[in-house]
Amino acid sequence: MSDNVATLKKIETGFSKDTIEAISQLKHEPDWLRARRLEAWHLYEETPMPPANDELWRRTAVSGLKFNSVVPFADGAERPIITAALPDKFQQAINDHNASGVLVQYNSVGTHARLGDDLKQRGVIFCDLDAAIRDHPALVREYMMTKAVTFTENRYASAKPSTSTSGKHEGGGYGNTVGDLPFTTLHGAFFSGGTFLYVPRNVVIELPLQTLTYFDQPGLAMFTHSLVVLEEGASVKLIEEYASKATEAQRFSSGAVELILKPGAMLQYFHLQDFAQNVWHFTSQTALLEKDSSLTWLVGTLGSETTKAFLDCKMLGKGTNANLLGFFFGDGKQHFDQHTFQNHIIGHSTSDLLYKGALKDSAYSAFRGLIRVNPEAQRSDAYQANRNVLLSQHSHADSIPELEIEANDVRCTHGATVGPIDSDQLFYLMARGIPKTEAERLIVEGFFDPLMQKIPLESIREELAEAIHAKIGA
Repeated sequence: MSDNVATLKKIETGFSKDTIEAISQLKHEPDWLRARRLEAWHLYEETPMPPANDELWRRTAVSGLKFNSVVPFADGAERPIITAALPDKFQQAINDHNASGVLVQYNSVGTHARLGDDLKQRGVIFCDLDAAIRDHPALVREYMMTKAVTFTENRYASAKPSTSTSGKHEGGGYGNTVGDLPFTTLHGAFFSGGTFLYVPRNVVIELPLQTLTYFDQPGLAMFTHSLVVLEEGASVKLIEEYASKATEAQRFSSGAVELILKPGAMLQYFHLQDFAQNVWHFTSQTALLEKDSSLTWLVGTLGSETTKAFLDCKMLGKGTNANLLGFFFGDGKQHFDQHTFQNHIIGHSTSDLLYKGALKDSAYSAFRGLIRVNPEAQRSDAYQANRNVLLSQHSHADSIPELEIEANDVRCTHGATVGPIDSDQLFYLMARGIPKTEAERLIVEGFFDPLMQKIPLESIREELAEAIHAKIGA
C-alpha cells in the first residue's frame, strides 16, 4: 500500500484535527502551513456556530448542515481524472484561446493548467494553489489569509451601522455577531485547491484568464481558495466559474477569495457560481485597494440550495475606485443571503455598488449592504443600490442598506427596490402580440443585460443567458 493511499484512508467523514494532519501529509506541505492549518482549527473549535439571534445570521439558519456526513477532501488518485467527466462548457473552455490562460479544478485538486509562454517570461504566475505552495512558498506565506480574508479577526463585531439616511447610529449595530468566523476558521483548516495569480509590476494582460471548478463526488466538502496579487501598475481580467453535478447527498462549500491590488493596479474580477441545488455554499471574499488602484468586481449567483456570502472591499489609499456588481436568480426553494461591505478607510476614494436579483417560486433573498466611512476618510464617495424583481407571489426579498459615517465631508447614498415585473413594460410587449411568458423573459433578460455585458468572454455571456432563460421557463 502506497503512503498516499494509506493517508487517504485516514480522511473520513466530518472534520477533525487528524483529518487536517492527513491532508497536510498527503500534500507534503511545509511545517509553517501545517501549523497555520492547526491554528485555524483551534480557533474554529473555540468559535460557536451562529445562533438564531445573531443579527447577521438570523435570516439564514445553519441547523440543516450535516457536517458529520461530508468528506473534506477527495484526491485525484481515487478515480481517473478525465476531461470527459467535466461539463461540456468546461471542456470547450480548456482550449479556448480567447483566454490568456485556463485552470481547471476537479473535486479537490487541480487537473489542467495553461498559460502562454510570453506571460510566464514576463513573470506572471497562474497556477493552482497547491502548485503555488510548492513552487512559490514565499509569496503564498506572505499573502494567504494574512491581509485580506483572515481567520483571526471578526471584522463585523465592531460595526454600528444605521439604516437611516441621516447616517446617525441608531441602535447597537451587529452586537456580538460571530460574523464569518465559523466558516473562515474552518476554511483556514481545510482549504484545498483554488487559484493563485501573481502579476508583476506594470505587466498588462489583455485577454482574460479563466478558472473552472467542478465537483461531482457525493458528500464532498469543497474549500477552494483564490489568491490574487497585482503589483504596482499591473492589469488583468480574471473569470472564475464554479459548478457541480446534482446528487442526492448534501454537499458543502466554504470558499475564500483574496484580491490584493498595489498602487495603480487594475483588476476586473468575475466570480460566477452555479452549483447544483443540493449544495450549501459559504464564501468570504475581500479586496484590498491601495492608492490609485481600480477594481471591477462582479459576483453572479445562480446555483446552490443556500448561499451565504460576505464581500468586503477596503479602500486603503487615495484615488481608489471600486465598481461592485452582482446578479442573482433564485428559483424553487433557493436561499441567497449576501452581505456587502464598502469600507472607506482612507478618503478621496470612490465605491459604486449595484446588485440585481430575480426570484421565482418560493425563492428567498436577503441583501445587506454596509457603507462605512472612517473618520480619516474625508471626501469619500459611496453609492449602493439593490434592485429585486419578484416573479411569483411566494418569492420574497429583504433589502437592508446601512450606513456608518464617521466623517463629515462625504457623499454617501443608497437605494433599494423590491417588487413584481413592471406592469407597463409587460403590457407594452403583450399588446404587440408577445405571450406573457416570453414577455417576462425579455424583461428579465433586459434587467440583467447591463451586468452581463461587463463579462469579457462571449461564450460565458451566452452560458449565463441560457441559464437565466432556463430558470424563467422552468
